[in-house]
Amino acid sequence: MRGSPAAPSLSGRIFRSILAFTLTGIVAFSLALAAIFYLSFEHKAADGLLNQAHRAAVLLDSEPASKRPAVLAEQFDGTVRYTLVGADGTVLFDSAAEAADAPQMENHGNRPEVREALASGEGATSRMSATVGTDTLYAAAPLSDGSVIRLAETRDSIVAFFANGLMVPVAFTLLAAVALVLALSRLLTRHLMRPLDRIDASSPLQGGGYAEMAPLLERIDSQQRTLRAQNQELALAESLRRDFSANVSHEMKTPLQVISGYAELMANGMVPPDEVRKFGSVIYQESQAMRALINDVLILSRLDEKALTADEAAPVNLASVAERAAGRLESLAREADVAVGLQLQPAQVQGNETLLEQMIHNLVENAIRYNRPGGRVTVKTATALDAEGRTEALVQVGDSGPGIPADAQDKVFERFYRLDKSRSKETGGTGLGLAIVKHAALHHGGTVELQSEEGQGATFTVHLPTP
Repeated sequence: MRGSPAAPSLSGRIFRSILAFTLTGIVAFSLALAAIFYLSFEHKAADGLLNQAHRAAVLLDSEPASKRPAVLAEQFDGTVRYTLVGADGTVLFDSAAEAADAPQMENHGNRPEVREALASGEGATSRMSATVGTDTLYAAAPLSDGSVIRLAETRDSIVAFFANGLMVPVAFTLLAAVALVLALSRLLTRHLMRPLDRIDASSPLQGGGYAEMAPLLERIDSQQRTLRAQNQELALAESLRRDFSANVSHEMKTPLQVISGYAELMANGMVPPDEVRKFGSVIYQESQAMRALINDVLILSRLDEKALTADEAAPVNLASVAERAAGRLESLAREADVAVGLQLQPAQVQGNETLLEQMIHNLVENAIRYNRPGGRVTVKTATALDAEGRTEALVQVGDSGPGIPADAQDKVFERFYRLDKSRSKETGGTGLGLAIVKHAALHHGGTVELQSEEGQGATFTVHLPTP
């Protein structure tokens, strides 16, 4: 399997970019400066050559035309080439050619510097000379009789100019510039990368970075906070799962031990015949307690796994559900000597009817079991407006029992929490009834509210959204 290509280094890219752009700028600036220097030098040379041409023109104008070639030959010798061009363009004298050969040279009347001198009083130009094959600077000045004196000086081209005199210092300068740019590029790269290096991945908003990176860092911070919250939720869920498993195991251990012990005695014939019915009744009661526990655990497991879906939701009349749940508990109420009163008004919600009935059944059953002989349970359904003015459905179950202490009112909805463990054992509760009520309400987008004072009974109110 091919590995993914390595990601490019940001610091390396910044360093290379700074180095390349800086060196390019230095080279371009150096070339431009050299060209300006060379052109300035050539301009001064052209002005000097023009001055020489004017002086020569003044001198030749004072001599007869016949003596001018001799004067040029005698007085103007050296590195500058002198050419005397007649009014018709013929070469009368050329210091670079033999006197006899001058009249045979190409007509110079059309040369740019000659035409410019006749038109404006002086002319200067630079070009490759066909005669000597180098860059040559020409300057011309007219005489009074229409002839032109032209001076020519061989000059180094810009390439030769630098190659002959400036190559070594320019090379050393460029090398020094490269070394300096290399060092400065590294320092600048480190300076630019320092804010990025200070970024703490665990706390990206705590200093470091640049303003342009703020949206990215805020997004990273938000994702990290979300992940931390999710990890905490997972840890809490895992802790709850372990506690739940331990509690289920503990709750099932007692009835299993009773059933196993009594069944072993009966299997070994150690139970007198008149006690068999008693032992069988105990085994039956413990198995029913275990069955109720298993049913409650399964309900809670389903509530933990999913929320209410649109396909699962259906119109539910809470008044009818409450009446049916209370009816199923009539025999339990008679045994406990508790009267159950119904005050049912129409209240309709969207939800799971079986789960809502289980919720109301648990509330009414708890109110009966944890009441006092001769006590009363009131079951109400109604609609009302919530704090935001929206209509909601209410299920309220109140009892006249001993009430719930204030410090225990938040705990009664926890799984396997029992306010009075000895009393719970007598009444046969599993410790999951109110946990199912709470999660069933949440499953339907609702809440459960408890109001109670010790000795004044307890009232549970379930708030559910209406369609």
